[in-house]
Amino acid sequence: MSKLTSKPILKKASGILAQEFAIPKDIAWAWVTLLLSQEEQKRDSEEKRYSRIAEFEAWILGLSLPTDPKNPESGAVSPEAVKNSARNVFEWPHEYIFEEPAAPNHMDTKVTYGDTITKPILDAVKDAGGSDDRAALIAILEGYAKEGKEPFANVTTEGIEWKGSAWKDGDKYNLLTIKTLNNRLANLRKKGLI
Repeated sequence: MSKLTSKPILKKASGILAQEFAIPKDIAWAWVTLLLSQEEQKRDSEEKRYSRIAEFEAWILGLSLPTDPKNPESGAVSPEAVKNSARNVFEWPHEYIFEEPAAPNHMDTKVTYGDTITKPILDAVKDAGGSDDRAALIAILEGYAKEGKEPFANVTTEGIEWKGSAWKDGDKYNLLTIKTLNNRLANLRKKGLI
């Protein structure tokens, strides 16, 4: 069996979560695969993995999300809608947020990120003098939010609300907490960005 962290598997999982519509079982598989790939070399047993996938799939089905209007028989739902419903219940894997650069990095190439929160986190790390002290970073990010910097919306008792790349008026905000910041920092470290 290929390792969970092998590139083709992560690419496949990322692809499923980036689609407009996908079958709940596939979303559950992709989600659990990416989450497990973020955990440091801790291998879960197959049985535990399948039970996590089944639990998550059952949770998605319980949301009664609208299905794909072009193919209502498939039962496919929007991974984005699942993410919005899950943001305060389940962790969201961040492995797929980086868009692959089309060409080798050139000095003038601007790095683009697949989501809007990555750059402010990198800016905050820079402002903190390269420190990854989460409390200090949250304080800096709250400062950005209070200044009205994009993509931030509000600072709440639960965390900092921010707008995803496809956010429109009336949409739910994403939530940045100490826990989700920790995941993102681990991911940025893995990518060699911090």
